[in-house]
Amino acid sequence: MRAFVLRTSRALAHIAERMPRERLLEAVGAATDTDVLFRSLREAAAFGAEIEPDDPDPLTEALLRGSEMKREMLKAEGGAVSAQELAGHLSMTPQGLGRKRERNQVFWLEAGDGYVYPAFQIGRDGLLAGIREILGAFTVEDPWMRVNFMLTGDIRLGGRRPIDLLREGMVDEVVMAAAAYGEHGAA
Repeated sequence: MRAFVLRTSRALAHIAERMPRERLLEAVGAATDTDVLFRSLREAAAFGAEIEPDDPDPLTEALLRGSEMKREMLKAEGGAVSAQELAGHLSMTPQGLGRKRERNQVFWLEAGDGYVYPAFQIGRDGLLAGIREILGAFTVEDPWMRVNFMLTGDIRLGGRRPIDLLREGMVDEVVMAAAAYGEHGAA
């Protein structure tokens, strides 16, 4: 852990030295430490502060943009909760929640050594009605693709977000769109 902190501190110092003052102040003004880090890294990728000229990594900026988009997507709908938090809301143990995850009955994402659960699926009295059916309909297995489906407009749903229709009780429509999501030629 010490080596990680040392190396990332050196990289951030290198970035800060090269970042224009106004961008540095903008990054520091972010709401959380994580947001400061993401803004700094995005700026570094934009002007190549940490990318060595003899070994450029053309994917760095795209990876950072993708990570930030994922964070923003989740933040817009309440973020993600820990297994302990969701299990408590569902009046079950974290082990029981783990079994639900393994049975594909709850949206989840890998986070470090464990899992987090997108908050968008939580209703007043447990999971939103239809979550199980939607997860069962997917042909895609990637957890981020599933979350992306729920939180972005879908042509099969008139451009509306599946999560919004689900909250309106339109389970069958969302299930049909989830079943077609990721198919070749499907929108």
